[in-house]
Amino acid sequence: MAKLGTSKHDLNQSPTGRAYNWGHKGVEVTTTLVRTWLGAHTKNGLQLRYENLKRRVSGSGATLHHGLGVLLGLGVFLTALFVDYNIIHEFWTRALSNEFGEVPPAMANTVAAKSLQVMFATLAIHYLITNIGHGGRIVYSLFIFAVTAFMIMGIGLLWANNSLPEGAKVFGFDVNSSAQSVDNFLKGLGVKPPRAASLPAEVKILKKYEVFVWLFSLGAIFLVVASIGAMALHSAMRGFTGITGGALYDNHSEAVRGNRVRDDLRQAQLDLKHLEADAEGFKEAKLAEFITHYTEGVVAGRYGSSRRGYLLRKANAAADEVSVSFSFGGSSDNVEDLSAHRPRKVASA
Repeated sequence: MAKLGTSKHDLNQSPTGRAYNWGHKGVEVTTTLVRTWLGAHTKNGLQLRYENLKRRVSGSGATLHHGLGVLLGLGVFLTALFVDYNIIHEFWTRALSNEFGEVPPAMANTVAAKSLQVMFATLAIHYLITNIGHGGRIVYSLFIFAVTAFMIMGIGLLWANNSLPEGAKVFGFDVNSSAQSVDNFLKGLGVKPPRAASLPAEVKILKKYEVFVWLFSLGAIFLVVASIGAMALHSAMRGFTGITGGALYDNHSEAVRGNRVRDDLRQAQLDLKHLEADAEGFKEAKLAEFITHYTEGVVAGRYGSSRRGYLLRKANAAADEVSVSFSFGGSSDNVEDLSAHRPRKVASA
């Protein structure tokens, strides 16, 4: 015999969702269970549920949250496009410039065209993180964080080396020669260091790969900025979906969950109107709804024919008994407290 649980998953579900869940778990329906389930549909209970759902869907806090998410997300996205545009624009301008530092007139328009690729790259990353799921976004975010941390450490070390006086020692080591090596390596990449020195042998070896190092550094910066822009755009789209409810063809889990909350809100509103208009008719409708969803859960549980028939007969018998004894116009004694039927655990010292 399956036992009735009170897990967080059950408590977060709608009443119809709990009925389905009980059927899927094979919970044997009792009169107490049906009375308590039906008791959640009293006027006070429905009014509270309606107000809570309305606050989550269209309350001032929800609107402010989603609106700020859209504005901030789009702001970061546009800023990322601007930063990457300038990076690529400067790179291609230098790559195409002649000995006088000028871009040939025939190639001038290609610089802007090349720079526009940042928009398509950022959108491509946005589509990627949208379709890799929540776990995939976490992994990708950690990867971008690691790359960013590596870049920040590298920039910090270069700045520290360039700022140290000649002959300075850190933890007993003479950093003068290493600082000069870094300076000369940067000079070979086109960055003028503040000090001049002879080129060490190890830096001469590295100069063979300076183009690859430069391109890798440029690509890493481009990837980080574009990824941050794509993540910001994803947050903006989530906020927009929270306001509008999403499109009909949007089967993303977040959009589906938001639409389910909106459906629950509408259902609570209709239940309130039905209860006020016809309490007895509302009771019969909710009992039929309970049996319907419970039956769907039992069928989805794929129990044997004998077990399935037993569960459904017991559920129908309990619903028939509650139909006679329960009244929404009666006292609060119609609703039993399940906590009285559950074993209590003694808290240990």
